Order: sequence, then structure tokens, then C-alpha cells
Amino acid sequence: MNFELFVFSWFVFEEMAMIRTTLRMTALGAGTILALATLASPPSLAQAPAGGSVAFTNVRIIDGTGRAPIERGTLVLSNGRVSAVGPAASVAIPAGAQRVDGTGKTIVPGFINDHAHLNVERTGATLPVRDDLIRRLKTYAMYGVTSTVSLGSTAADELEGFKLMQEQDRVGLDRARLYTAGLNAIGKTPEEARASVDRLADLKAHVIKFHINGTPNDMNEATWSAIIDESHKKGLRVAVHVYYLKDAKAAIDHGVDIIAHSIRDQDVTPALIAEMKEKHVSYIPTLTRDLSVFVYETTPDFIKDPFFQRGMSLYGEQVPIVTAPSWQEKVRKDPTTEMIRTALKEANRNLKILSDAGIPIAMGTDSGVASNPGRWQGYFEQVEMEMMNKAGMTPMQVIVASTGGAAKVMTLKQVGTLEAGNWGDLVVLRANPLDNIRNTRAYRLRLDRGSETG
Repeated sequence: MNFELFVFSWFVFEEMAMIRTTLRMTALGAGTILALATLASPPSLAQAPAGGSVAFTNVRIIDGTGRAPIERGTLVLSNGRVSAVGPAASVAIPAGAQRVDGTGKTIVPGFINDHAHLNVERTGATLPVRDDLIRRLKTYAMYGVTSTVSLGSTAADELEGFKLMQEQDRVGLDRARLYTAGLNAIGKTPEEARASVDRLADLKAHVIKFHINGTPNDMNEATWSAIIDESHKKGLRVAVHVYYLKDAKAAIDHGVDIIAHSIRDQDVTPALIAEMKEKHVSYIPTLTRDLSVFVYETTPDFIKDPFFQRGMSLYGEQVPIVTAPSWQEKVRKDPTTEMIRTALKEANRNLKILSDAGIPIAMGTDSGVASNPGRWQGYFEQVEMEMMNKAGMTPMQVIVASTGGAAKVMTLKQVGTLEAGNWGDLVVLRANPLDNIRNTRAYRLRLDRGSETG
């Protein structure tokens, strides 16, 4: 079999010196196989095995299920999938497989963002919509996010998003996977709401999303509850945008599956937790969504962070907006700024309460909304994991919520965990994220298709 070729280049800084190493491997068919650490004796293109197998040995493996890490384990990738994983003594490495010594490194599944948006900004756009969406998916992948669930398209990008979703289960994918809800379901009457869901189901939407904003412009209860009912008839899970506890409770009463933002007006109640458990309702906190509302009162320090700067081919379009004095003055004067600053504190409390109660939590950011500059696709997922940890989740809980747990919440198949048969979407880290969640950033990467660069 002729495999497409990828180049993996990364930069490791050590004692003020930059060491650059390039690892060239066959593309093993994973949506995005991310080898993100300096490994001993990296295989060269010329040595790539005909069978297309690579074995990572002597490596710590966090498989995304919540099980204890495998120390000095072995993970074998063949034809894009995990073919074997476990303690070294239990894994047979295929003859001729490329061996990569991962001593001191940690492998985790590629991260999953369960609340993203893959939107394009068409004002002054020069790229075709498809190309614009692909560059955004590549930016997610560059930050270790190998799957995204888009909970709300625009009319400009909806159909291209569906096309990309249908094309991705193949060898040689060079971007993050996309699972899209299409446009949000909506209607003025229950009949219109059901028709909206039927249209999305015909387009093969992965999930359905609707809004309860807590304003007079909301759909009435009979209308939005028809969205839930019709979605379930079509075999689709339903996520709801909420802010207020009363709206979350109303949606849960009618059978919604996923609360797609934090409850931010008051502490969740024992009664709500009990109902969420009974009805298997999941929760996506999107803490960075709220951070983005007030952080641009001034220019945040992260704008100059080299880790952030890696995304400037995409971020450079919005950095001048959020760093402009006029924009920052507008943020400072907006009464919403203080409201959301306070709301984020409530969101942190409720995340801790719900996580401790055993409610399924999934990482999500609300990044990528075209009309909201400063929600950085890729970088904010890394910030979200850190914020979840600071809110009281353990590093292992955060990793599971960002990998296997996120896959379960959105019923994503063959991703999220490093188990035999799953796609080999993975991240190799230079340090153990269980020691410090920021170690999920412990890599330096440039990913290009084609021949070796630089």
C-alpha cells in the first residue's frame, strides 16, 4: 500500500538552546497522528516499513478511559489504527515495525472539543469556504485537538462542513476530524421546529443544538421541546445553549441530553443533579467562552506567548481587533463584562459540584464563532483544560473529559481512547500531564503535508 507522507517537525527548548528534530513517518491513516515530542532515534522516511506499523516503546500511556497509566508501555499503530496497546510484556510488536523509543514521554489520545464552531468570516474573505474550514481544522490539530464537534454553523459554511464530515474516515487525513450539528434548530411553531430538525437529519447532522437564552425572543416551550422530541425520533442527541438554572431544568425535564454551557446564575441544586443522573445528562462548561468576554479589557499576556503565536497564520486576523484601544475601551464600558466575570466564578463552582457528583463532563470552548473575535481555535482548548483543573477537577479527570469522556458525550466512534481498533489519533508529550495539566502543552510542532521542510 502506498501511504501518503507527512512531516512532523518540532522544536524543543532546553537550557536556552533550541534543538530541532524532524521525524518523518508514514501517515498511518489516523485523522491526525501527532508525534509531539523529541523521541530517541526517530525513524526516517527511508526506513518506513512496508507494513506501515510503528511501535512506541518504553512510554507512559494514558488511554483516555480513566484507567491508571501504563508505565513503560507499548503502543502499536498499523494502517492508521491502534492495533495493540498495553504493558510491554503483553504486546507483540509486528515483525518489521518501526520502533520509536518513548522513554520519559507520555502518550495521550488526541483531544476532543465537544463545543466548537467551524465558522468562516466572509467579510473581505479571499479563501474559498472549504479551504477556510480546512485551515481552521488544521489549526485545531496543531494544538493537539484531533476532533471537534461544531455546535452551530452559519449559512455560509454549513454545507461544506457536512461534506468535510463525510470525507474524514480515511487514511491520510491531515486535519482535525469534524462532527457537525449544522445550523441550530429553530422554529416559530412546533411544526416549524420539527421541520428544522428533519432538514438537519436529512443532512446527516451528528447532533442537534438549540438555544434557550432566557430572553423574550426565545422560542416558547412547546416549540423548543418539539426540537427535543423530533430529534430523539430521528435517533439524534440534543444539546442546549443555556445560562440560567431554570432554563437548564426545563430542558432536562423535556429530555435534553447535553447542557452545552455552564449554568452561571446560581449554584446547581441537589434536585437538578439527581435529575441529571437519572436521565444521563452531560455537561460542557465552556469556561473560556466567558473568559473571552472580559479578558480583552487590556491586551492579555498570552498574546505574546510563543505557544499562542504558533497559531498566528489564523489568529493574526483577529489579534489586531482585540488589541485595538477602541475595542478594549468598548469591553471595559460594556455592563456585560462585569456580569460575565462574576458568572465565570459561578461556572467554576458548578463545574466542581457537578464533577464531584459524577455528572459526565466534556471539554468544550465555544471557539471559532465568526462573530465573536478572540475565541482562539486550538489555543483556547489548551486554556480550557487548565481552567477546568483550576476549578477543581484533577488532571486525570480533565484528560478524560477531553478525550474518552468527550467521545462518549457526543457518541463519537473509534476516537477518544487508545484502544485496539480505534483511530490512532494521539499526542506525544515531553512531560507527564498528571503532574501538571499544562504539560499538555509540552511539545513544539509544525505539521506539513508533503516533503520535509526547513
